[in-house]
Amino acid sequence: MRNAPTRLAELRRHLILDSTAERAYDDIVRLLASNLDVPMAMVNLLDEDRDWFKASIGLPFSESLVSTSFCESFFKTSDAVIIVEDTITAPDLATHPLVVGPPFIRFYAAARLAVAGHTLGTLCAYDVRPRTISETQIEQLQTLAAAAVDLIRRRTLPAC
Repeated sequence: MRNAPTRLAELRRHLILDSTAERAYDDIVRLLASNLDVPMAMVNLLDEDRDWFKASIGLPFSESLVSTSFCESFFKTSDAVIIVEDTITAPDLATHPLVVGPPFIRFYAAARLAVAGHTLGTLCAYDVRPRTISETQIEQLQTLAAAAVDLIRRRTLPAC
């Protein structure tokens, strides 16, 4: 699914990969981190080789390889939101390099960023401690994800 030509074409049509920082995306990430009270959050776009961070706080890198992608989970489900309260207890994440090693992620919450039926990326939040979030916080995650999708759509080139 990650390598689906139609999905990758849709992603590239938005001219967002490797673009410069934009305040609107930075604001979304700051709001998410504040609303969920987490130290790490990002808007990331998923190309065939990596998760590239359009906006990020709390992580010292701007992209990660597919092999360290938490967001790969979105290619295995139709769910719009994924919440993992404790990564150690999640079979698909318990041995993940960023769970068993620095930064020792224990909580993961993410919303799918989909355009034209294609998953282009995610809005996600991480913490180094297990936790739960409220229904209101999940709604805030979804609202901020919708704002990120609106921003992505505004950069769209006409379809061929």
